[in-house]
Amino acid sequence: MKNSNTENIDLGLNRSPSGIADEDVMVALLNMGGPKTNADVRAFQSRLFNDTRLIRFPLSKILQPLFAWALVTFRGKASEERYQLIGGGSPLFSSTQAQTEALRRELKKRGRGFSLTFSFNYSEPLPEQTIAETKQANKKYLLPLSMYPHYSSATTGSNLYYLKKAAEGIYPQLQFLPTPLYYLHPDYIQGFVDRVHEQLKPGESLDDFYLIFSAHGLPVYFIMEGDPYPNQIAQSVALVLNQLKRKDKWIVAYQSAVGPMKWMTPSTEGVLRALAKQGMTKVLVVPIAFVNDHIETLCEINMEYKEFALKEGIKDFRMSRALETHPGFIKALADVIEALLPKSEKFQVSGVKSPVNT
Repeated sequence: MKNSNTENIDLGLNRSPSGIADEDVMVALLNMGGPKTNADVRAFQSRLFNDTRLIRFPLSKILQPLFAWALVTFRGKASEERYQLIGGGSPLFSSTQAQTEALRRELKKRGRGFSLTFSFNYSEPLPEQTIAETKQANKKYLLPLSMYPHYSSATTGSNLYYLKKAAEGIYPQLQFLPTPLYYLHPDYIQGFVDRVHEQLKPGESLDDFYLIFSAHGLPVYFIMEGDPYPNQIAQSVALVLNQLKRKDKWIVAYQSAVGPMKWMTPSTEGVLRALAKQGMTKVLVVPIAFVNDHIETLCEINMEYKEFALKEGIKDFRMSRALETHPGFIKALADVIEALLPKSEKFQVSGVKSPVNT
């Protein structure tokens, strides 16, 4: 079945542009966004739940406004309380800002002159603002760099769709470069390995912990349409396991299901329940699909799942931190940008060849 959500989305799998000057390029880090304060929660959720590309169900084109209104109205207060638990809003803005600055420094150190910004779908800076900024800076090209390492039409594809839609009305001359992929980059993988080892206290062995690689779930209809997300998750997990020299006591699970649609399984909560019934007492959750710590990690995993696990009988529940500005992660981002836009035809990036060039 043809996936309308990925139609005309260029992941750079077939070409690599050349002869583009650094000063003509705006690199935009992409994410879904989040409410900066509790006062922003309902506006953020309204944008999110009204997105017909993201949430689909029978008669959704007709009923979606009602569905979104009901979710925001009846879940709004509970959502505000959850965000209050992690500081009264999402840290995603400041987190992505820090990643943008870290990447800017890394590229500058390499002698590159790209401009950098970041863009969100459901909170500021919105796609229209990003395109306006790019036009104001007189850039000819936009290089979209997703903070979702594993491609899905629900995340990276959605970011690209709304950026291109905004460009059509604001800056139609803007050319979009391919989106680099980095989910197999060895430094990206090493970042997760480092984060796992950070959770161990002196004298402890990782062998005593069951590893749950928790990824944000998707409605099953995305997978039925050919979305590569779970396959790319599996490849990243395999590389992390190889670095950890781990052959057993691990599983991939999916979290954050919402709404009436059928979602990917097994759920993280279901896995925790099953492990507790099997007598497993030590669990380490690795948020494999997240490069920022926000509501899904800080609250959902490290508070709600932790409380659930302890009630079920698991004695020791831990979560590894997201990559954030881990030096290896920032290096991986810089590497795939340079693999796409080398300094010269003879320039080659050390470490890994970006999948955009394969």
